[in-house]
Amino acid sequence: MPKYESLWVKGLNADIHLATKGSRDGLPVIFLPGITSYSMSFSGLLDLMPDSYYCLAMDIRGRGESSRPKHGHALSDYMEDLLNVLNALADNPQSPVLVGHSMGARLAAAFAASHSGLISGMVLIDPPVNGPGQRQVYPNPLAMFIRQKAAVDEGRMDDFRSDLPAFSAAQLEERAREYRNVSLDAIVESYESLLKEPFQIFVKAARCPTLLLAAEKGDTIRAADLQTLKNLNKRLEALVVPNVAHMIYKEAPEETAEHIVSFIERRACVQ
Repeated sequence: MPKYESLWVKGLNADIHLATKGSRDGLPVIFLPGITSYSMSFSGLLDLMPDSYYCLAMDIRGRGESSRPKHGHALSDYMEDLLNVLNALADNPQSPVLVGHSMGARLAAAFAASHSGLISGMVLIDPPVNGPGQRQVYPNPLAMFIRQKAAVDEGRMDDFRSDLPAFSAAQLEERAREYRNVSLDAIVESYESLLKEPFQIFVKAARCPTLLLAAEKGDTIRAADLQTLKNLNKRLEALVVPNVAHMIYKEAPEETAEHIVSFIERRACVQ
């Protein structure tokens, strides 16, 4: 029996694939990956989630087995696809919880700003806080992503290794697999859109329970940024995860899973 099953959701502008695990009658928990990640980036975290939940890791368009359009990689496009996914889950009596990392966290916040009534809550894992009128620079330059993807696609693994000297062989292969599962168009257009799209105002507009996990060593969310987000929305609970960088859920999977499950049991509206 395969470890994960697949759910396909066909939409007007993109077909979306999700890797699923757990009870189909359980609370849906939808995992949204970052700019250079895909559904299976969450595999280690999914393995730690209770089987009583219906966990779904989404291949955001341009990634994994989902459609790979030449254009259409802005938050509004991703929100359309996510709305279609929730439509496919509409007969579940419990509204989903969104769990997003990085760009996926920004997608969750944008979705909640317009559709809080459709979800039970959301977990935002180290979202970049740049945007109009806020921090202008993303923590990693676009050129880095393009360089690393080109090295993988062209089979220049020595160059790829030299760019990530601290990675183990297993970590390096996992990162290469992620780049193979993300289109260059999706990386470039997502990155350029991300620099111009708001974030803070979406957090302010959300009307659902929210957990924010910030990486102590990521420099994605600084102390002042964290305080700003707390002040914007009293429904937001914020935690700093110690001794980890941006990839919190990979560096501390057990702790991340514990935070997610605790949040769901304490604050999300499980019926």
